[in-house]
Amino acid sequence: MPDNRPLPSIQEEIIEVTSRDYAALTDLLPVDRPPVGYFCPYVPEELIWAAGGQPFRLIDTPVKISLAQAHLPAYCCHPVKSYLQNLLQGDLDFLRGIVFSHSCDAYKGLAEIWSRQDRPAFQLNLMIPTRLESDRSRTFLKAELTRFANDLGRRLKPVTAEALREALALFGKIRELQLRIYRLRGEHARVLTGEFFAQVIRAGFWLDRERYHRLLTELVATLEQSPPRPDDRIPVYLTGNMIHDPYWFSALEDSGAQIVWDDLCSGARTFRLKTPDLPDPLEALTGRYFSGFFCPTKYYGPQARQEILFQEIQNSGARGVIFLLYKYCEPHFFDYPDLRQFLEERGISTLLLEVEDPAQTRGQQKLRIQAFMEMLETE
Repeated sequence: MPDNRPLPSIQEEIIEVTSRDYAALTDLLPVDRPPVGYFCPYVPEELIWAAGGQPFRLIDTPVKISLAQAHLPAYCCHPVKSYLQNLLQGDLDFLRGIVFSHSCDAYKGLAEIWSRQDRPAFQLNLMIPTRLESDRSRTFLKAELTRFANDLGRRLKPVTAEALREALALFGKIRELQLRIYRLRGEHARVLTGEFFAQVIRAGFWLDRERYHRLLTELVATLEQSPPRPDDRIPVYLTGNMIHDPYWFSALEDSGAQIVWDDLCSGARTFRLKTPDLPDPLEALTGRYFSGFFCPTKYYGPQARQEILFQEIQNSGARGVIFLLYKYCEPHFFDYPDLRQFLEERGISTLLLEVEDPAQTRGQQKLRIQAFMEMLETE
């Protein structure tokens, strides 16, 4: 049974980690695991870990764009701009390698530009099939993951079946603990604020995963032994891209919202990636990407996303849905009109917040959030 460490001590450790910039994070990384950067949950962290690397997820940062615009068109989303800006100004020189997955056009273009910079030491591209409803896609993806594992093995160390099983077990435990924390939010909403919760998830992008697992174990034990502190704010469901800035969570809560569940690829959407228990760990890793709809850059059936969203909204008890989308994100905006119509036809009110630079337009967006919450309160 883990020690019941005081909650403020755990919070202080998590906040201290997530308040650092990239350069200041290097002394937190395991000395025996070279950091390998990635952007998307379609890149299996477990393979990087099994190859002896430290998976390091890059996030959208409020960096001033001064170099990246020479390489990118104006209509790229802010995350792509910020990633390239971080690279060009040397913030990512500590990485041993970088991995791109086949997702939207902006990321595919970024991969090409990135490859011309000759840093970090290696770049790998993982081709994820777009159509996930066919057996051929499953066969292709397993072959691609096999190739990816071999490429990692040549640059780090060979990936063995036993090392991959151990990685799957460790990362599976981490996701189970994250899910338990999600479910504890309703009972401890005044402690597990949206801002702190976003920091809990962000810490898992950077910390040594064994340390992160211990930290989550302590947090769950402390919360489960603490008296509940529920919330009386209006429950809402948040959907969108990968929202890394804690500001948006606190802005919603300050306006009277309680985020009871979300559909973010930096949040609860990752729980749909359930790894089946199969004898072949690579087959298990392949299978999890076919367990259900995950991302608007992939096709899993004409109604897959609507059905999953509606079911999750009903299960969460949310009274409204907020779309928080980065400007110029074509996959999400292509889906948005159909999703809004689908939800509003079923009596679910929605609000669209379009974000460009995370540091801009916050005052105007907060006014729109407040008006939306006042509307939900009267419904």
